[in-house]
Amino acid sequence: MTKHAVVIVGGGPTGLMLAGELALARVDVAIVERRVSQDLAGSRAGGLHSRTIEVLDQRGIADRFLSQGQVAQVARFAGTVLDISDVPTRHPYGLALWQNHIERILAGWVGELAVPIYRGREVTGIEQDATGVDVALGGGESLRAEYLVGCDGGRSVIRKAAGIEFPGWDPTTSSLIADVEMTEQPEWGIRRDAIGMHALGKLEGGRVRLMLTEPHLGHTSEPTLRDLSELLVVGSHPTNSMPAALRIKLRPPSQPTR
Repeated sequence: MTKHAVVIVGGGPTGLMLAGELALARVDVAIVERRVSQDLAGSRAGGLHSRTIEVLDQRGIADRFLSQGQVAQVARFAGTVLDISDVPTRHPYGLALWQNHIERILAGWVGELAVPIYRGREVTGIEQDATGVDVALGGGESLRAEYLVGCDGGRSVIRKAAGIEFPGWDPTTSSLIADVEMTEQPEWGIRRDAIGMHALGKLEGGRVRLMLTEPHLGHTSEPTLRDLSELLVVGSHPTNSMPAALRIKLRPPSQPTR
């Protein structure tokens, strides 16, 4: 059984950043990640705020992100854009940079710090005792840790196994997000209607980023291309707000997500 002081489950931005911080403090830390590589299905989140850039700067790696993103005023309050250019900081701005690039850069930094990443592994169970935690992995492997950290998202296996609740309010909005290819150029930008907000933006390689508010809540299954198409077809949308240019065949580079 391989032993580490800390095992982090989840190799996304949170898990990678925590691993880097612990490695800088000379803590024996390792990451367990179910993906076989750092590649993401889709672009995911779209940027970094000023305070995040400040933290990255404190670690000497902010320039790695700044060189690959676009500086912009992105701070908002209740939909109003705020200009923070006069805030007393070295980074009075946000950075437009998709999560797939953020993860790639963070993973490179963590690799330089020699943090081992157990890729392509699923956590199948945990067992805690007075001195640590046994972490069972798929395929019969196991790890031993003094501390186990769950950075595996809102549906965290680690949180549930530890019996930690996820309190909050029932959702009021559900959206579909997808990166797709279109046969015609759509009308870019954000639209609002009685259902909610719908946005179309440009991605690298000619792809289109879609964010569409769903008319109904309570979906429990994985979204499909058909779900996405139905929201885009003019006439199926109650307010008829989607432009005709979207009545086209979609070729998704990735599976839509809610």
